[in-house]
Amino acid sequence: MTTAQTTPSGSTQASVTSDILARAQAHGLVLSADSATVDETGWDFLVVQATAVDGTPWILRVPRRPPVVKAAMAEAKLIATLRGRLPVAVPDFRIVTPDLIAYPRLAGEPAGAGNPRTGPLTWCIDPANPPEALVRALGRVVAQLHTTPVSEVAETGIPVRSPDDARTAFAQRLQFGQTELGMHPSWLERGRRWLDDDRLWAESMVLIHADLHPGHTLVDGTGTLTGILDWTDAEVGDPGQEFLVVARTFGQVMFDRLVDVYHEYGGPAWPGLRGHVREALAFWPLERATKAAGLGMPHLFDEARTRYSIPTTIPES
Repeated sequence: MTTAQTTPSGSTQASVTSDILARAQAHGLVLSADSATVDETGWDFLVVQATAVDGTPWILRVPRRPPVVKAAMAEAKLIATLRGRLPVAVPDFRIVTPDLIAYPRLAGEPAGAGNPRTGPLTWCIDPANPPEALVRALGRVVAQLHTTPVSEVAETGIPVRSPDDARTAFAQRLQFGQTELGMHPSWLERGRRWLDDDRLWAESMVLIHADLHPGHTLVDGTGTLTGILDWTDAEVGDPGQEFLVVARTFGQVMFDRLVDVYHEYGGPAWPGLRGHVREALAFWPLERATKAAGLGMPHLFDEARTRYSIPTTIPES
């Protein structure tokens, strides 16, 4: 496997676009340079949208860092396994190499467009009152994912976590908060209390998308879910992580309704789900800071340090 190429520092957008279109052409995919637009908001991939000579719109993804390549190869195998088994569309990768992934653009528009890490989203639905069709379709998809036999997806190469892994990961983040952020003792106490409460941790890991933010959920003009993008973070892991992303980006109303629909469609019952998500939301900036520490995003580190320097109220269980 060759080493993935990342965007050269100081490169102009035009030169980057030209390079990526040339990679596509080397695989027989001829795209119009005039139609190409670049999306640089992703942490893992640089994305170009362009139209082929036959009028088909395409998505081109280039890994930003070599470690992303392994996840992308597993993603390709996973979505091939899931295609046709879910009630919505998933990408159909036509080119899968270490330095380029390409697939025809799926129908629909993101429920919320923009960069959820750096600014407000531009919504094509009302996040305070999401369409019932979206809630029901997303709840059904999540339930189907979480009831997919782990044995059927483990060999794709996606990470497979254990219940202990989820707790260990949070314990490590809490230690990071103490040593690197100067976390207030009340936050440390709250985190340790969460760690020690067996009711608030799932006993079984399930297949999760792990990044169901609005930019990855495609909807039509009525708000109906039509497709789900970007499965790079998918893993067999903590089911609470799935709902954390929904609660954080769509909001509390969507989260509450989604949990009910999820159970209606056979999603695994877990009484501690809502409490787990409550705590995960409280510690979300800590998780983001630990990821950002190695990605050259000091502002996220500073935001977390400010948040956790003041006392927190420890909720009753």
